[in-house]
Amino acid sequence: MTVSTPLSTPHTVMTVQGSMPFDRLGITDAHNHMWIETVPGADPSSPVLNQFDSIYKELTEYREKGGASLLDCQPAGCGRDGNKLLSLSKASDVNLIACTGFHRKKYYSQDYWLWEADAQRICDYLCSELDNGLVETLNTSSPVKAGFIKIALESTWAECPHAALEGAGFAALESKSLIEIHTEKGALAEKACIYFTNLGLSPEQIVLCHMDKRPDISLQKELARYGVLLEYDTFYRPKYDPSENLWPLIEKMVSSGFSNQIALATDMAEAELYHFIGGGAGLASLPGEIQNQLIEKGIPEIDRSQMLGENITRRLAGIN
Repeated sequence: MTVSTPLSTPHTVMTVQGSMPFDRLGITDAHNHMWIETVPGADPSSPVLNQFDSIYKELTEYREKGGASLLDCQPAGCGRDGNKLLSLSKASDVNLIACTGFHRKKYYSQDYWLWEADAQRICDYLCSELDNGLVETLNTSSPVKAGFIKIALESTWAECPHAALEGAGFAALESKSLIEIHTEKGALAEKACIYFTNLGLSPEQIVLCHMDKRPDISLQKELARYGVLLEYDTFYRPKYDPSENLWPLIEKMVSSGFSNQIALATDMAEAELYHFIGGGAGLASLPGEIQNQLIEKGIPEIDRSQMLGENITRRLAGIN
């Protein structure tokens, strides 16, 4: 493995506009998508989000409702544009945190280089995006550095790109960065924990995404005890019945003392979920309606603050 410099200075988070103290990031959506270009050769159902003016309005509304920061979970090769992220952040005054890594195979052209690369090459590439800047921004006057690693699991372990998993693990280990892991409805969560901690990562570096799609309270508590961060985001996805699954899960986890192991998000990759594009709940729902429901359910302020930003920003900054 090559030697990489740390992701950022102690207690700071790398945003698209530069390093920022973690405690200034405020309410933070732990998993979202701000910009997705069309990818030739990708699955026709792949989402597209490239309406700049509407996304700018969305971010402005998010800020006006009290939101301050968002993690953008679109890696290179599947529609990411770090230059657009920088422009949107400057225009809206919302802190955006870009990622390096990889998504599910279906979101790429079939000949995407990463699927044939070995672990060392992938590690070097990810570390370069963390240390030097996203590839599409390197030849600009303001290169944008990634602030974390985002990867994706497939439905079964055999289908996962193993060299890419290993390369991402090496990169997280070298850079001490956070690694967000897309799970398919919570599948392989236990396997991923064992795999990455065996590579040398601490559980505190791991975020398991979409875990509310598998609302097994015993599993959730066990993962929380292990030390990983659990990301929940199905608030506006009716097929997962959030009133019967997500909200009771949140209440049970908080009452069991695990609010420090949860990060809330809205994961609005689909245009129809955006307020100013598809008439959906929009990004502002996290600091708005979702926060209000947490208050109405009697969840204490300290627990709300942890789930609405403190947990994810502390871990981005490397604070356990």
